Amino acid sequence: MNKKLQRAMVLFFALLILFIIVVYFAEINNMNDLRLEYPELQDEAFSFRKDTLKVWGVRLLLTFIIPLLFLTSGLSQRISTLAGNGKGAFQSGLLYGLIFFGLIFLISLPLDFYSSYILPHKYGLSDQSFFRWFEINVKGFLIHDLITSLLLWVPYGIIYKNPKAWWFKIALIIIPIIIFTTFISPLVIDPIFNEYTSIEDEKLGQEIEGLLSKAGIEDAGIYKVDKSKDTKTMNAYMTGIFDSKRIVLWDTTINNLEEDEVLSITAHEIGHYEKGHIGKSIIISSISIFLILYLVYRLSTCILKLSNGVFGFKDLCTYASIPLLIIMLNLFSFLSNPISSYLSRSMEIEADRYEISLTEDRESAVSAMEKLTKTSLGLPRPSNIYKIWYHTHPTLEDRIELYRSVEYEKIEN
Repeated sequence: MNKKLQRAMVLFFALLILFIIVVYFAEINNMNDLRLEYPELQDEAFSFRKDTLKVWGVRLLLTFIIPLLFLTSGLSQRISTLAGNGKGAFQSGLLYGLIFFGLIFLISLPLDFYSSYILPHKYGLSDQSFFRWFEINVKGFLIHDLITSLLLWVPYGIIYKNPKAWWFKIALIIIPIIIFTTFISPLVIDPIFNEYTSIEDEKLGQEIEGLLSKAGIEDAGIYKVDKSKDTKTMNAYMTGIFDSKRIVLWDTTINNLEEDEVLSITAHEIGHYEKGHIGKSIIISSISIFLILYLVYRLSTCILKLSNGVFGFKDLCTYASIPLLIIMLNLFSFLSNPISSYLSRSMEIEADRYEISLTEDRESAVSAMEKLTKTSLGLPRPSNIYKIWYHTHPTLEDRIELYRSVEYEKIEN
């Protein structure tokens, strides 16, 4: 391996570790300030935050270390050789994917178990059974990784035929997939994990229909999902497009909030739809895909030139290059986080403004957000660096200030 590449890798991990350390201690200092400003906050909220930060740091490192080990150890090349032994592109892609993603699934399982099972139970955020947790993880693997494995031959066929323009053609294919997934996921994928029940005929459903009517989108479905078997936290969302659009309320939200508070949260989700955030997100994602795939193409080509064949391959036209592409995708996704987080926060602020205008109920909006934060052991704000890099929503402090000061907008059907 070229010494320039070795130095670049060492520098990258040094900077990544430095970033984790800076964020961690920024969060610790922020929590110390919050203890003084909010003496009523639960000790569990601070402990939970510290534990989740540790998980975040480990996970961020593993995001790059695991695929790098597959590359540098030659394991990826050996899997590719085994998978391609006398088989066609489809069969070898499927076999490589099942082995590679299966190993990734097993390697990640202990940390996933700790973060999504041990910690929620430790802090009273879940009564989920172990078998239910395992069921969700296995279903996630089968749906996402198995489908990916089945389709690996498509992008690699494009890479083989278009070694210099593959990034553009693959991006063109991904965009309609995003749109299709947005349409079909609420109807096909989501019900695999949870049970969805219509509440349109219930009193709450009729109240929500009133909000939808006021917003001019009477044709949206209204559903309750049984998330209480997975978590004690609360949430709601509006998803889908055209005939698939629906408002979904977690049953924990319905059970733990007053009706006016539920309506406030629902109005916020309606705001996302009315402000065109689904369409905007698709456009932003599409632009991002072109840019990120182009950068992946340029940097991966440069790395392969400097690697001197140490990975067992010299171009991307082999399934053995999958870990390299994953590292590149993770890198540029990580670097683009501040931009995507800022855009997400901007959309959330728009939805918050719409929420207040639709319900004209400031206090319910405030109390609902306070309860959601308390129930999930959240804190009023993160550190500035964490907010910039990762926070996709305004802080609780910012939202309360907006709820109490924003002027009503005119709602037009």
